[in-house]
Amino acid sequence: MAGVRKLHIVGNTSSSTEAFARRTAEISRFVSGIGRQNSELERNIPDQVSLTLIKTHPTDTELILEGRVSRMTIPLEGLLGTKNPNNIYRLSGTLEELRFNFEPLIDEMAKSVRDADVVLLGGTYFVPWCLLQAARRLKKPAVLCYAGILSMEIAHLPPQIQGTLKRMEQDFYDPDLFYVFPSELTRTTVQGIFGRTLPKSEVVYNGVPQEFLAIRGPARKETHIAFVGRNTPVKNPEFLLGLKEALDRMHRNYTVKMVTGVDPHNSLIKELRKSGVVILEPLGTSELAGFYASTSVVVSPSRFETFGNVPLEAVSTGTPALVSPSMGVSEVFRSLGISDLVTDFGDAQAVAGKIEAVVESGRAVPEDVRQSIRSTLAWPQIIRRYLGICLGRLAPAT
Repeated sequence: MAGVRKLHIVGNTSSSTEAFARRTAEISRFVSGIGRQNSELERNIPDQVSLTLIKTHPTDTELILEGRVSRMTIPLEGLLGTKNPNNIYRLSGTLEELRFNFEPLIDEMAKSVRDADVVLLGGTYFVPWCLLQAARRLKKPAVLCYAGILSMEIAHLPPQIQGTLKRMEQDFYDPDLFYVFPSELTRTTVQGIFGRTLPKSEVVYNGVPQEFLAIRGPARKETHIAFVGRNTPVKNPEFLLGLKEALDRMHRNYTVKMVTGVDPHNSLIKELRKSGVVILEPLGTSELAGFYASTSVVVSPSRFETFGNVPLEAVSTGTPALVSPSMGVSEVFRSLGISDLVTDFGDAQAVAGKIEAVVESGRAVPEDVRQSIRSTLAWPQIIRRYLGICLGRLAPAT
């Protein structure tokens, strides 16, 4: 990798920066998606590579240099005159207006892109979009790693803002880009959004952190059923209400725990607590690994996820996880020979029956499955594949 001097990677910030300050503590403990990718890239960076991570903040500016890793925080208010990118979207009726209104942020990013060999974009919200504009301006090769799919995450926003964001999303179609998808499901969905095939693309499944892979042997089961994830509609946490009712009809007094960012005033959280679900604050990685291992079965009833780290992490510790077929990780389950854990969550009673079978039998994930995960899906292997793709984007040495 002697030819690679610097990779610029965008950090995992919220597309709604008004919520950034409130969510900082949660993000730092409950890491997934691009945030996990970035942290593992830092952890596994080889000697020949230097890395600059760019993120935005409503007001803060910061530059941290730690060996070959640089972290840059860019203040939105100081550059754009607003803390909230939604205000920019409202002023941008066309893609050209969007570029003009984000120009100060693009200019700031271009300062770092100027010395980069490859620009690695994380996601499709405004930060990687601005980074892409800087890369285009300076004719730098770029790789886009999909995390979420923007048009599937903005239904709660006003129609005018949705229109702007969909135009921004379409601008990520670029024949010169190389696309990395966390699942075939994601690639198929994105190609449908673009209305075009993407020949320069590859599916690279998300990796598993070492903390989960290090769990060995059976653990004492203290929790029957667990849900780990954000309290958002796409994660389908309300499924737990139907599940509790189904278990009550079966006279199964199983403990059900939900690990999430806790808002005590949230109506669903109140309803879940009333039904008997135990709500826990987000756990650090090591604590979460132990929690998975001490659980009989994890449920992931998401309506759609480009991948879905939670069930794979659970299975890595030896705990079975029931996963929705609308999650990219279901492809991994099928390849590992545990396709019976891929299930439709439309019928809570049927799912309760599957959970009962797992709990009462004391079923664990076979060791050969866990070994396969260790040998093919540990984050160091995945990071090497990312870096190999970046190397492939460079012009041949002369």
